[in-house]
Amino acid sequence: MNADTTEMDDSFAYRTTLPLGPRVEPWIVKAAVIGTLLVFGIGLFTGWVVASERESFARGRGRPVGPELTVGRIDGPADPSGTDADAEEATRIAFAAASAAFTERKTFLDAGPAQLSALQPGYTFVDGPSTMTRIVSVAAERHVWAAAVLGPSGTCFWIRAGADGSIESGTSSRCTGASVLDRHGPGPRTNLA
Repeated sequence: MNADTTEMDDSFAYRTTLPLGPRVEPWIVKAAVIGTLLVFGIGLFTGWVVASERESFARGRGRPVGPELTVGRIDGPADPSGTDADAEEATRIAFAAASAAFTERKTFLDAGPAQLSALQPGYTFVDGPSTMTRIVSVAAERHVWAAAVLGPSGTCFWIRAGADGSIESGTSSRCTGASVLDRHGPGPRTNLA
């Protein structure tokens, strides 16, 4: 029995002749997982930004930027042969666009040349002087907005609006929106409100 027992002991012994392979450190595995998640997250964010930009550009084609209001939009090239009536109408159209810009945030600071040009692409809005019927000089403060347009006769038509709803218009020889913002006014006026 002794001989059998010895054989049995040897048969259950575990020995390996293969060397153990290199062991992967846990911090390397964690770093790989975090790196993969980071790259995946950046890829998702980049895809979202690109898709949003494409959607924004697609929405912006063919319609004005800003509130969805039609404010007497005039398309086409500027016509230098306008009349004084066209110049006076340009002040009213500019005022309608400024009112649309004011409605959104309750400040006329959003009714500057760039914003109004987006709402009324048929006109050129400037902060300098008006030199013709399709060039509208505008100036804005938080609660007051003004525009001036030079007619072909040399008469400058202006309009001034306040956040309180007051609207005045008139004529002047100085044709800048900034001169219209002056509290004393640039010339004869008519109270429209």
